[in-house]
Amino acid sequence: MQSRDRSATVAALVLIGLGALFLAFNLIPGLNIGQTWPIIFILIAGAFYLPAIVWPSERKSLAGLYIPGSIMLVLGLIFFFNTITSDWGSWAYIWTLIPGSVGLGLALASRIGAWGRGTTQVGIWMMVGSAVAFGFFGLFFGGALVRTMGPVLLILCGALLLLGALRRPAR
Repeated sequence: MQSRDRSATVAALVLIGLGALFLAFNLIPGLNIGQTWPIIFILIAGAFYLPAIVWPSERKSLAGLYIPGSIMLVLGLIFFFNTITSDWGSWAYIWTLIPGSVGLGLALASRIGAWGRGTTQVGIWMMVGSAVAFGFFGLFFGGALVRTMGPVLLILCGALLLLGALRRPAR
């Protein structure tokens, strides 16, 4: 299949999928688009991830799209959390996950695009730093679940750092 045919096929499938989704919202009783609007962010994330999958020969040059795709994915998940729990006050601490989404995008793009180990490490450090900030802020501003997850997240991040330090050869 030629690249142009593949593009048209993917675009057609995306439009058919969106049409079917919105038709379902209008026809199925009890299905409320008001609770599922964060899907839009996840679909946008998929649109950023898709080109590197659809055109494998161009994967390395399209790897940078994983960064905005990861940001959109994490925002979609955050908005799903907010919509389902009606806890919009969680933005006092949940915003700390956004730098981690950039780190996730960097790590993925670095792997796909062969950008080098240094870029992957920067992405991983951004994710770890974001998780630590989320744990600390969640301790102060989160609900019962987040206040429990916060210390566990801090323990896990500390354990990962300790394992990394112990695995490195002595200089």
